[in-house]
Amino acid sequence: MTAFAAGSIISGSEGCVHIRIMGEPHYLCPEELGRLLFMGDSVPLLRHYPTANDPPQVAGSVHLNPSGRGVIIEVGKQRYQLPRDRFLAVALGEDISCIFFEIPSDELEPAIIATARRGTA
Repeated sequence: MTAFAAGSIISGSEGCVHIRIMGEPHYLCPEELGRLLFMGDSVPLLRHYPTANDPPQVAGSVHLNPSGRGVIIEVGKQRYQLPRDRFLAVALGEDISCIFFEIPSDELEPAIIATARRGTA
């Protein structure tokens, strides 16, 4: 887990929401936003490509957390979260952007386990 913002969400043209994760550009289509925010479905996170001829590729997924008050972005094993209200404000154009942070992994790191068992790292 990092102590700084993992990325940002920016409102875009034609209703798209642009998501920058560690400098890599991704986006959500406007038709997917309704499914995410109002129906609670998991929607695909698409990756931008440098040329217009390449089709978009699914890089991960975006869904609401179990309480419905947060948006979780998953790319591989990495997970990021931000408040649903902030995400909605950016998606509707009320805010220009907002940042999000990485969710700590549930897996224990080997160094932590080794320290607990032997007392040294």
